[in-house]
Amino acid sequence: MRSTFSKSLGAASLALTILALTGCASDNKELPPQMTQTLADMRDDLMKSKGQVQTTTSAARDLIQRPQSNVQPQIDRLVQNVDMLDRMATNNRQQFASADERAQAYFAHWDQQLQTMSKSMAETGQQRRTDSMRTHEELKKRVDELRAEFRPFMTKMNEISRYLKTDSSAAGVKAVTPQIKDALEDEKDVMSKADAVIKQIDSMRAGG
Repeated sequence: MRSTFSKSLGAASLALTILALTGCASDNKELPPQMTQTLADMRDDLMKSKGQVQTTTSAARDLIQRPQSNVQPQIDRLVQNVDMLDRMATNNRQQFASADERAQAYFAHWDQQLQTMSKSMAETGQQRRTDSMRTHEELKKRVDELRAEFRPFMTKMNEISRYLKTDSSAAGVKAVTPQIKDALEDEKDVMSKADAVIKQIDSMRAGG
């Protein structure tokens, strides 16, 4: 998830705060470097986050499809990757909540400033603000949809990890195999929702 879902999602609201100041541009070159870099970093983080999901699910598949005579190294690999993914998710929730609060505060401040301006300027500014908030909300919506898919997947993987920490045997792996298969079925939807967030970022960076 660079690093992590965490940092990525926090960057989302920061990017939209900058968007509120500048608005959409028809040419990416017209965007301020801060926004361009923030969105680029967020996209990069999401791609790395997808990679971490794939690494975790690959470890799970390897464990149940190609168990070795000594399964402990395979279990350790899965447990370590689940723990890393869980840390990313925790950081994500904390950072995104903080960044989103800052973005909402900025939109409120923008509205207050418009109240002190002439009618024509206020009308133009309100339209710009509305457009920026709409873009912000679309990105938030897609992030929320990603979370809705990721949360149950992460819950299942954490439960599997906790069980295997207690019963690190071939029999233990066999016992938890149905749960692992169930969790693996969620991977496709998690990836699809992550791709939807990336698509929105690409649209914003292109001025769409």
